[in-house]
Amino acid sequence: MLWLPIAILFGGLAVGLVLGIPVAFAVGGITIIVSYLYIGPGSLANLVYITWGVMNTATMLAVILFVFMACVLERCGVADDLYDAMHHWMGGINGGLAMATTVICTLVAAMSGVTMTGVITMGLIALPIMLRKGYHKSIAIGPIVSGGALGILIPPSLSCIIYGTLTKTSVGRLFAGGVIPGLILSTLYVTYIGIRCFFQPHLGPALPPEERGSFKQKVVLSRGLILPILLIFSVLGSIFLGIASPTEASAVGAGGAVICAAIHRRLNWQLIKDAMYRTMGVTGMIMWILFAAFAFAGVFVATGGSQLTKELILGLGLEPIYVVLVMMFSYFVLGCFINELTIMVITVPVYLPILLALGYDPVWFGVLFIVNMQMAYLTPPFGFCMFYLKGVAPPEITMGDIYRAVFPFVGLQAIGVILVTLFPQIVLWLPEIVFGLK
Repeated sequence: MLWLPIAILFGGLAVGLVLGIPVAFAVGGITIIVSYLYIGPGSLANLVYITWGVMNTATMLAVILFVFMACVLERCGVADDLYDAMHHWMGGINGGLAMATTVICTLVAAMSGVTMTGVITMGLIALPIMLRKGYHKSIAIGPIVSGGALGILIPPSLSCIIYGTLTKTSVGRLFAGGVIPGLILSTLYVTYIGIRCFFQPHLGPALPPEERGSFKQKVVLSRGLILPILLIFSVLGSIFLGIASPTEASAVGAGGAVICAAIHRRLNWQLIKDAMYRTMGVTGMIMWILFAAFAFAGVFVATGGSQLTKELILGLGLEPIYVVLVMMFSYFVLGCFINELTIMVITVPVYLPILLALGYDPVWFGVLFIVNMQMAYLTPPFGFCMFYLKGVAPPEITMGDIYRAVFPFVGLQAIGVILVTLFPQIVLWLPEIVFGLK
């Protein structure tokens, strides 16, 4: 009965997650059981070899260094200077501070590759200022949560690195593929804020003239843009120009973050120690999940699950686009309850072979998956960006305020998913330009 080990594999995983067992142990535990029972005791040695292979993957070093870079940037003062500059340049228009916050979150995403950096820094810096200036909670909160979520899409996205490692897809192509969708989403957020505040100026009033600063002051404050732009170019430029691999670029980024901290006179032993501790915790969690994910995928294929699922879905005779839409809907539902790493572990080994058989590009699917997962960071009840913001927001901001503020941005995110689904070249054009056709 070919379906029995597959049923045990997914059923056991579901039970483990419901019981609250950590993802890595829920996935790894049921994988070991099924491997022992249906493949044989000798298969356990293969799981050890799989784990060793993941540990020896060069992209694991990139994960460590990009997480370290994000942890340093979170506290080094770069975001403060960015906000000072954008505050004066854009504060004179209705909704300008909220639009500036979105732009800064986009830049922070391009520097850090994780969601928490943009949400936490802008939650600490921008949110109190916007509230003091009379901004409505919805316009003040929405850009921080949605803009911070861009960190899992815009390179150097850790999610791209992990997806690339799991599927053996070029991380450089995934990075390039995430640029245009990320910019489209950022533009949608800014446009929405601008249009809404144009018709409802009381939601985001412009700064009074005396607070906007002179042109000379704005030019001087623009110096705060130099370091972020240099850091982004040094990381992404070195990859896209073929100078460095993603792993080498991560070392450049980590070194650049330390230099930024030194320039802002915040480099000290405490900052480095805290960044290292936090990096160890985050990467340790990621690596355990990856060990379990690779073992899970190996056992799933070895027990015939991949072939069985592919034959079942392809046998339905659906048009390829409808197959993709069903997968995207499942991601939306799963994203309301579990994080993207868990969803990636469970679904990518199942879905990717089917999409490859239908002729779809793994780079396109990877970016589409991550764009969909951005909604998971914004949708209740377990939207992580919302909880990040609640942790640093002023006391008067409730979870109800945050839930209400994100709904328009979830709609904009859905537009992004639809665009990437219907027009794959949004994702594939830049990788083809930078790295050439496959």
